[in-house]
Amino acid sequence: MDNLEKLKNYLHGVLDEPSIKKWIDPLKYIGTLENTIFLGAPDKKNLQWIKQNLLDDINAHTKKNFGFLTKIVPLDEEENIQEASEDARKNLSFDPRLQKRFTFESLVQSDSNRIAYSFAHSVSEFPGKSYNPLYIYSDVGLGKTHLMQAIGNRIIENNDKITVAYLTTSDFMHEYVEFTQLNKRADFIKKYTSVDVLLIDDIQYITKWGGTSEQFYYIFNNLIQQEKQIVICADKHPDNIPDLEKRIKSRFEMGAIVDIFPYDLEARIAILQKKIAERKEIFHNDFSIPNEVIEFLANAIKDNIRKLEGALNRLLGYADLKHADMQSDTITLPFAKEALRPYINIEKKAITIDTIQEFVSDKFDIRIDELKSKNNSPKIALPRQVAMYLAKKLTHSPLVEIGSAFGGKHHTTVLHSIHKIEKLLQTDNDFSRKVNSYVEFFTD
Repeated sequence: MDNLEKLKNYLHGVLDEPSIKKWIDPLKYIGTLENTIFLGAPDKKNLQWIKQNLLDDINAHTKKNFGFLTKIVPLDEEENIQEASEDARKNLSFDPRLQKRFTFESLVQSDSNRIAYSFAHSVSEFPGKSYNPLYIYSDVGLGKTHLMQAIGNRIIENNDKITVAYLTTSDFMHEYVEFTQLNKRADFIKKYTSVDVLLIDDIQYITKWGGTSEQFYYIFNNLIQQEKQIVICADKHPDNIPDLEKRIKSRFEMGAIVDIFPYDLEARIAILQKKIAERKEIFHNDFSIPNEVIEFLANAIKDNIRKLEGALNRLLGYADLKHADMQSDTITLPFAKEALRPYINIEKKAITIDTIQEFVSDKFDIRIDELKSKNNSPKIALPRQVAMYLAKKLTHSPLVEIGSAFGGKHHTTVLHSIHKIEKLLQTDNDFSRKVNSYVEFFTD
């Protein structure tokens, strides 16, 4: 028996039938958040009578015997799902905020994004039916926002009557504050429970404001109940978002969680070639970019596709500016190095245990001192083992020196960590791809 049934049984035991019909039957069940049941009262008279005559006794009984509480709210503030959706559709207009250039066709497929691409494409063809919610995560600048917006653009292309809303978590927070300041919190809820597809970017920031987190949780549940599609992007797995509420994390895990790995050299070259072709078509420039220049760019910027595209834009802009001084329309390697010298570090950084620790702490979102600590929780232990493996593979440091750099670990501990990572590389394909991309970052 669920808590709502327990509440109904209690009420039927303490009230006569006329009172039940007059005061209890008009209440509408809104939802349950943790240990609190929310019921909506149709008018102030109903709300006031229950609060004055019944609510304290209800909560005293249910808290003592069943461990939950009941809260009564006015229905004009929290309307049920259908009423909110229909009302919002009639009175609220939406700007999808999508950039048309973000399509599936304009995204280069590779081993790094193939799984995420496949899941995203399925969601775009069958919104609310395949993977819901779809959670996409990756390091900054690897194309998750592109993929998310491609979903929205494809859905609208297939059916322009479907309502799509894209926004960042920061947009969501600020809009909620604006609505609250105008005493229109109910309108905020109506707006976002009426969409057919909700695309939210940078969800890792949802933990900053408690009130926003509550509203997101409520809206999320309503949309899922209506089989409306939700797509979420973040820079880390839900397990690695600090202070993320368990109830929200469990909702993220209801659908599918997919990640995008750093792109290998071949993929980065393919991306550059595609971007060059796009710019020739749009800007009609005739600059010739030899393969050695493309490879130089792809090798210089490894972990951020957005930065890679920015470097290409700078190179073409510099070529356009210096066009009169160039002896031909070919962008040479020396010219590219000159153009990009302020933008990228051309000199290769020495590989040391320190640089590996900095890299791993950034990738796994932990502090360097945690890598050196005695903390053996999985969140810390695995990154530490990865760092030790990379240190052994990429430097000439002996096991004793590696152990010393990680807080004085014994050399047998280092050896055990290396063997564990080597075993994972053989048995876990996703993990293998990720670690190999780290090796490539240092060695290309």
